[in-house]
Amino acid sequence: ACAMSKAKRVTTQNGVDALAMSPNERILKSIHELYERGPNASANASANASIGLLDIANDDLLRVKCFKPRKKVSAMIIGNHSAGKSSFINWYIGESVQTTGVAIETRGFTFVTSGRKRETLKGDATFAFYDYLEGLQSVEGLNANIFTEISTSKEKNFSCVDIVDSPGLVDGDMCYPFDVGKVITWMADHVDLILCFFDPIGQALCKRTMKVVEALNEHHADKLAYYMSKADQVEKEHDRQRVLIQITQNLSSRIKNSHAFKLPTIYLPRDDLTVPIPNAIEEVCEDIDKAIRLTVQKNLTTMKEDCSRIDARIDEVLATNEVNKKDNMKRSIRGVALMLLGWIFMMLSIYIAALEVFATPIIAHSLRKLVPRVPALESMLPQEDGEVRWSGIKHGGAYAFGASLITYFIIQYTKYVVWRLHPLLTKKEHARLHQYKKYITSFLEIRDGLYREYFKQLHQ
Repeated sequence: ACAMSKAKRVTTQNGVDALAMSPNERILKSIHELYERGPNASANASANASIGLLDIANDDLLRVKCFKPRKKVSAMIIGNHSAGKSSFINWYIGESVQTTGVAIETRGFTFVTSGRKRETLKGDATFAFYDYLEGLQSVEGLNANIFTEISTSKEKNFSCVDIVDSPGLVDGDMCYPFDVGKVITWMADHVDLILCFFDPIGQALCKRTMKVVEALNEHHADKLAYYMSKADQVEKEHDRQRVLIQITQNLSSRIKNSHAFKLPTIYLPRDDLTVPIPNAIEEVCEDIDKAIRLTVQKNLTTMKEDCSRIDARIDEVLATNEVNKKDNMKRSIRGVALMLLGWIFMMLSIYIAALEVFATPIIAHSLRKLVPRVPALESMLPQEDGEVRWSGIKHGGAYAFGASLITYFIIQYTKYVVWRLHPLLTKKEHARLHQYKKYITSFLEIRDGLYREYFKQLHQ
């Protein structure tokens, strides 16, 4: 009764949490759970009540390479020192989790994510929390400079996004404890959006920043979005335009698709401005929201493709099993035929050996003395008048025995090769694969429902 009550409380809590989620968050979480625990995971307390798509893909019978989609979008912010990266994060989530200031506050990477409890994770804990970061553990000096800040904030779409704050990039003798450019480039392979912040006060043309932007454009141009941050620090319009032109000129030779290049001005909202300054900070939020929507679509498409690959693999295994059954039958027939033929040559070898033994004068004379004349025995014994055997070939019996014995061993080897059967599915394995096909069908039906939920929110 206690266990049932606990399960009921968990189910109720899950229901409350689901109602509090945005549609995109709910869809991303549902896809994640389908991969991890299956379609009935939340409705059944029993661990065996459902099975996840990853478990099916990793089954020894199938071995389909499949990866679990992340249930959150990842957005990395890069830029020069004092570009307002940490300040933007604090504003976006409505909580001061990142230290800000003129000094170089951020010298490592900080992952800011939502959770039920405020917590800070350091090096090893961060690598354990984000398993896809495993490839970075070998980077010297990074372990002591990578953190995770877990916030309970529900602001904007923070519950759907992990924001990665990167070290401020500066020129000169600044020494980082690890290879910043290498880590940013590696992270770019695993994030969905890269926000580049350029501040208008001197550091916007930082060579290190430009070098990183150029490297990222090689393979991730579609993920990059550019902003001139802290625009409220330049109140005069012509000064802002001059800075925008300088940044644009420096970027134009380093970026791809420069014809579609945009560099909006942003700053944290404030009410004490004497002159109105254009603020596109909502565009940053929209870029994050767009990345979330694209990730929802991508995850739903990936789920369909994975289901199709797994279903095709199941059909392939079942079809191969049927072909192997028929081939095993043919091999068994050939194996039995060779076994019978082998027995014939084995008996022939024994007969020839007996003839040769009985042909020995001492044994032949002894048998005639001890055993009365029996026609069958007389046919095996040499005639007393010096009968010529084996067509007069000297040691012909030994040759015949050797040939017969060699033929027997050749037949035995051939039988071993021919009568080698394919492994077949057991009844349980066969039933398991058919059950998997039913699961795949249910996965696709749930996916269709998730797509309908996604389209529904677009019309609200």
